[in-house]
Amino acid sequence: MSGDDDLLASMEALNAKIDAQIAQSRARADESARVAAEATQVTATVTSPDGRITVVAQPTGGITAVRLSSAAADDAVALGALITATIAKAQRAAADIMLESMAQTLGADSGLVDAVRRDVDAVFPAPGDSSLGYR
Repeated sequence: MSGDDDLLASMEALNAKIDAQIAQSRARADESARVAAEATQVTATVTSPDGRITVVAQPTGGITAVRLSSAAADDAVALGALITATIAKAQRAAADIMLESMAQTLGADSGLVDAVRRDVDAVFPAPGDSSLGYR
């Protein structure tokens, strides 16, 4: 009977381990759904250093608003470059917000976080990079 008891105990332990793995998978799926829903709500607002332009961007690169102050009309050529630079900073800031949220949820050493970080670096170069990348 001892062999049957050992087998039953092993099966119960295995079932408990499987149940724990299922619960952990469900929790991760719920957290992933939360992060995905959050991604649709995250925005970053960036204002140019001189205060003439304010841009609101989403982590996907979408621009939801561009606001110009009354002082923005002084120099159209410089204004174009300033708008472009401010948009790039806003896009990167929004993507960085989502990366931070993903890192907190999935762990900073997550392979998915690393892959998304590489994509963000390629698409939205860090401030100071002269490349505009794909926008």
